Amino acid sequence: MGIFSRARPEAVPREDPISTILRLLVETEKHPLKRIPAAGLEGEAKEIAERLNTRLDAVASAEKEQQQFIADVSHELRTPLTVLRGTLEVVLEEDRPAEEYREAIGDALLEVRHLTRLSQNLLFLARGQSGRVTLSFANVDLGRFIVDVTRDLLPAAADRGIDLAAEAPDEPVRAFIDADRMQQVLHNLLENAIRYTRPEDRIRVRLSSAPDEATIEVIDTGIGIPPADQPYVFERFFRSDRARRAYSGGSGLGLSIVRWIVEAHKGRVEVESTVDRGTTFKVRLPLI
Repeated sequence: MGIFSRARPEAVPREDPISTILRLLVETEKHPLKRIPAAGLEGEAKEIAERLNTRLDAVASAEKEQQQFIADVSHELRTPLTVLRGTLEVVLEEDRPAEEYREAIGDALLEVRHLTRLSQNLLFLARGQSGRVTLSFANVDLGRFIVDVTRDLLPAAADRGIDLAAEAPDEPVRAFIDADRMQQVLHNLLENAIRYTRPEDRIRVRLSSAPDEATIEVIDTGIGIPPADQPYVFERFFRSDRARRAYSGGSGLGLSIVRWIVEAHKGRVEVESTVDRGTTFKVRLPLI
């Protein structure tokens, strides 16, 4: 009787991690942002897949943010362009007195200025986020700085009957700042405060210091910000319904620019507000 030996089945070669990931990438290539299925993977293949998925999630989030940004820009452009077009169409329908033409041109010019500010702010934010805004830091006495900047806004406050003043310690409080950019921060905060503060009320710019940081507060007694809106005031294009009713202009970019500039100084900006009692913005900056 012959002796027969049973042939052993050949072992299936184990797929190496790179080949596994390449195969999964090919399977999902029609959906570039689709996550790689990591279930069932082990070792290096699983680690590579998880790292790629983290990167894909970041790209998908950036794309979603970009789409929202484009939608927000389109929305903000629509109103001034609609007003501009309507104004020009009306005055061209028939001959009108010179005074009506002058008024229409004035209204159109206001919308052009609004579009100019919007485009400048968008360009600044885009350059800032791509690292193309260069800051020029210098050793600055913040007390003298806030007094000088506040003085610039005194005429605008006086036009609305608002009492505006700066309060600073007698001793110097020094920090490394880009004076032009921080002036932009205070201008934005003060212009908002003036815009949303009632006539005969007051606004204060107050400087204080701790051992490692200085705090600049812009305090108004205006209409305030509802608690539900406060977490979003620094988001691009955000304007609360209450703010829109009080002032129909603006683009909702000013506070986004404030946050970017302050964070570029390694500082932070905070808001505290009570409806109908006022708002305080606090800019905290590291000291020398």
